[in-house]
Amino acid sequence: MLLAIDIGNSNTVVGVFDDQTLLAHFRVTSSLSLTVDEAGLLVSSLFNHHLKSDAGRVSRVAVCSVVPRLTGIYEQMARLYFKVEPLTISSKIKLPIGIDYPDPAEIGADRLANSAAGFARIKAALVVVDLGTAINFDVVSEKGSYIGGVIAPGTQTAGAGLAQKAARLFEVRVEKPDHAIGKSTAEGLKSGLYYGTIGMIDTILERIFAELGHKTPVVATGGEAETYCHATKYVTEIVPTLTLEGIRIIADYNQK
Repeated sequence: MLLAIDIGNSNTVVGVFDDQTLLAHFRVTSSLSLTVDEAGLLVSSLFNHHLKSDAGRVSRVAVCSVVPRLTGIYEQMARLYFKVEPLTISSKIKLPIGIDYPDPAEIGADRLANSAAGFARIKAALVVVDLGTAINFDVVSEKGSYIGGVIAPGTQTAGAGLAQKAARLFEVRVEKPDHAIGKSTAEGLKSGLYYGTIGMIDTILERIFAELGHKTPVVATGGEAETYCHATKYVTEIVPTLTLEGIRIIADYNQK
């Protein structure tokens, strides 16, 4: 079995694969105070809870992280609790996609995993939109090379920043509003954040298509993809577990 660990700024998602089948996945908070033992006990107990099975069946661990403080924690956890040397995803390892980018070291591991999984699904040029703490747009060429992208603030990040900077504003739970014209401050914030996110996604995709000279399929993923991407013009598919799939694909590619 493969344990695929996707460490994001807000949450860490752990997936368990048997060959190419995702048996289970679970989400925990990306706490910077997490210890190796806490990570080991957390992952082991959730593994047993979801699969009713001994975590000792895990023979491989792959780590995809954008939080350097937690990368080492989960690497040590793999060695201590699963007795395996983890594969840590970066531009320095073998990848099933090419990289056509000035400084490959700048590309986040999650963006590499998303691009690998997206190209494996589409087998053509595409854009992956990952909605989380940040909203990442990653562009893959028809030859299967990562060529660049766009980074924008995520909706919750934007809302928190607005509440911090404006004395009379506050954070709200973002969801589809009943109407665009808010009848209270909270409704106005929800409307602005919700429709602003959708408008930003569509506008950025239009500019990407213009530079490419053609439209491409757009695959969306991330914790907030379901909230927004059904209402966008250009997203063709929502795959919540895309990053985990990419981690598996890269891990399998390196094993071969």
